[in-house]
Parts: sequence; C-alpha cells; structure tokens
Amino acid sequence: MKNAVIYARYSAGSKQTEQSIEGQLRVCTEYAEKNDLRIVGTYIDRKISGKTDNRREFQRMIDDSGKKIFEVVVMYQTDRFARNRYDSAVYKHILRKNGVELKYATTNIPEGPEGIILESLMEGLAEYYSAELSQKIKRGMRESALKCHSTGAGHSLGYRTAPDKSIVIEPDGAKAVQIIFDMYIKGRSQVEICDHLNSLGLRTVQGKPFGKNSINKIIKNKRYIGVYSYDDIVIEDGIPAIISKDTFRLAQLEMERRRTRKRPKSPKAEYLLSGKAFCGHCQKALVGVSGTGRTGNKWYYYYCPDSRAKKGCDKKPVRREWLEEFVVRQTIEDVLRPEVIKHVSEKCYEMQLRYREDNSDVLYFESKLAEVKKAIKNTLKAIESGVVTKALPTRLAELENEQESIEAELAIAKATDVVITPEQIEFLLWQFAQPQKGEGEDEYRRRIIKCFVHKVFLFDDKLLIYYNVSRDGKTRKQSETELLEEALSAGFDERSSGSTM
Repeated sequence: MKNAVIYARYSAGSKQTEQSIEGQLRVCTEYAEKNDLRIVGTYIDRKISGKTDNRREFQRMIDDSGKKIFEVVVMYQTDRFARNRYDSAVYKHILRKNGVELKYATTNIPEGPEGIILESLMEGLAEYYSAELSQKIKRGMRESALKCHSTGAGHSLGYRTAPDKSIVIEPDGAKAVQIIFDMYIKGRSQVEICDHLNSLGLRTVQGKPFGKNSINKIIKNKRYIGVYSYDDIVIEDGIPAIISKDTFRLAQLEMERRRTRKRPKSPKAEYLLSGKAFCGHCQKALVGVSGTGRTGNKWYYYYCPDSRAKKGCDKKPVRREWLEEFVVRQTIEDVLRPEVIKHVSEKCYEMQLRYREDNSDVLYFESKLAEVKKAIKNTLKAIESGVVTKALPTRLAELENEQESIEAELAIAKATDVVITPEQIEFLLWQFAQPQKGEGEDEYRRRIIKCFVHKVFLFDDKLLIYYNVSRDGKTRKQSETELLEEALSAGFDERSSGSTM
C-alpha cells in the first residue's frame, strides 16, 4: 500500500465555498480506498485561483514531496493542480523527480503513453475554460468599470467601497499611503518605512503589519493620483486622489534611482529536455550546464554528469539550442502526420472507454442510489402494513437524506464523466502543428516536448527519441538516422553531433 496525500483547492467567488473542499476530500478519500492508497495528509488552498502558483499549501506540498513522506498526490480533477501549462509542466517535473505520482479522482486518465497525451489535452481544456470564464465575468464588470465603480477585485490601501459601489477614501489607509510616499521620496529605506508605520499602529489592507515587499507596489500604483483602471479601461481623475501628481512623479524618479543602483540578475536558463534526456553511453540523466566563451557570449549545453566528473563516461556535451530545436522538429515530422494523429486519437478514445468501464463513478453512484431507493420502498411498505415503531420514521428520514446526497453526487459524476471523442482529440492534437497566437518559440517547444516526447537517448553519432505514442500497447520506437552531417553543418564538431530514432 502506497502513502498518499490529498491536494484540494477552490477559487475565490460567491459560488465557491467550504463545501467544495468537503466534496473534493470525500471523493478523493473514496478514490484512495478503492485504489489501495493510504492517506497520510492533506493540503488545502482556499479562495485561490489555479492560474497562479502563489499558493501556500501547494508550495508546501511541492517542498514535502522531496522528503519521502508520500508517493502519490490525489486530486479531484486536473484543474485543481494548475490552470496554465507552464506551471503544470514545471511542478509535475519536480514531483516526478521526487518519485511522486499524480492521480485524479474524477478524471479518466489511464496509465501509459496515451494517458500522458490525454492529460496534456485536459490541461489545455482547463486553461481554455479558465480563459473563457474570465471573459464572461469581464463582460459584466465592464459596465461597473465605466462608472468607476468597484469590480469586487479587492481594494488598494486607502480606499473602500461605498454602498453605491463607488470607491471612496478610507482615512487610516490614506494616512499610511501619504507617509509611505513622503518617507520614500526622502530616501528612507523600506524597512525604516515599515517600522515607522507599524509603530503608529497602522496596518495593511489585510489588517496585518507592514512588510517591505508591499512598499514598491504602493509606490507604483497610479490609483493614488486618481487614475481608475480596469482591463483596457483607464479614466483619469475617476476616483479621489490621495497624493498629488508631483509627489507621485518624484516617487517614480526615486524608484528609478534605486533600481539602477542594483545589479541586474541574469535570467535563469531553462532546459526543456530536463528529466527526459539521457546519456546513450551510461544512461544517466543529462544535466544543463552553461559557460561563457572567449568572446563573452553565453553558451548552454546538455552534459552527462559522469563525463563531466570524469567517472568513466566519454560522452561529449551538446548545445541546448540545437538539441531542443532538432527534437521538436523531428517530433512534428514524425508524430503530427494525419495517419499518426488518427491512430493516437482512436487509441486515446479506446483507453478512455476501457478506463471508464472499470472506474466509473456514475455506475457506482447509480448502484448506491438503487440500494437506497429499495430501502426506502421497503420502509414505506413496513409503515403502510401497520408496523409501528419509533425507529421507522427516523430511518425513513435518514434514507431520504441519503438519497438526496447520492443524487447530488451522481449529478456531479455525470457532469465530470466526459469522454473526449476521436474527432475532438484530432482537433486538439492539430493545435500542436504550429505555435498558437501570441505563443513564443520557447513556449511552443515546451508544449511539444511535454506532450509527445517520452525519453531521448543521446549518443555521439545518433539520437534515439521515444514518443508518448504507442502501437499495440507498446512504446513506439522510431528507426535510427545518422545525423553527423547535419550536426557539423549546425556548428558542432564530430564529438557533439547527434541523430534521432
């Protein structure tokens, strides 16, 4: 029996309540019992969107995954984990590296290569749903925004919502804002400003003591000079100003002075094949290494750790840009072909149906509902036949309450028991054929590698790619192709060339 934890989350909103957490915990616990998992803990985030990774309990779960406390994380469905593909890829990689599996209690994602593709498609649908829902909500808020009224998204320090939904000044908060700008312009440090505010008994909008991280956000906020903004709507003098425009301008100049004093940080390099690329000689996972050439240019490589540590492996490093670009290009050529997409769509559809037969919550709740209805019928018969006991009416009420609860669970199960048709899967797969609108090259490569590439084995004269595409239930393996000539033309020496299979 494996140790497991439950991660539950619900978003902010009037229709999101603690009952959502209770329902998620109940369904996940039932799933664990049916799948021989021992629940050893829970992580719960309340009123936090899945579009951000700034979730305290989520981050605690990620940290704990490296402590060998649990082997499985159980969630209600895929969008509880993340609603954007980048966060999903990053944190799933961390869990996978720590030996932790992800399981979804209500989403039909079977094991195996097709399951990986299905999971990627489900994440894409969750991201689409999140964006679509956001658009619908924004339509209703635009009218309020055009009147410079509150849109319910929370207030800046120094403001509150009046009964008519207009935004008015809150005196204590406004006093804190004025002090912050005054001290900041005079060159006082953020720590000094916070200490002074806290000594006066002033508090943040959340009612907590001031911390230095909140100061910059306040200094940059144009709302304090009366600018109302929502989405693409910007209205000068739309709300009461707390400070003058001259004060705000001086604060921006001081912020720029402080910013230019600091040394800029180099962006952290990302290696898209991390956890998927392996040395063909010793099968060790390749690591990302960077270096600076004689001209001062930065270079990034995939390196075998045993080769770098001189532990017997002689595999030479390969440049990151070349390897990732080639793997993506080869994947597009080999996988995103009509016959392959049709094959994958049919296999994914079949696996959903097989998994559904064995793991259908609908069948489970329908069976439970039938049992309860039968018990209610028998109890009514006993009452109608003249059997008089104090327990029978109480038992009938309990059964009726249970029936109502099961019917609600059944409705949820039917709503989530969705099977993606082969045609829908084909449509979603074709979205990988080229970058989407507004999608950068790195984002596109990340999406291709995450969904389709299972493992890459790198030799000095060839490259083997294993895809998340199976034929007859076995991982698909492509034929070997020599790439020495192409590697040389890409600026690599003979020791750094590669090929694919």
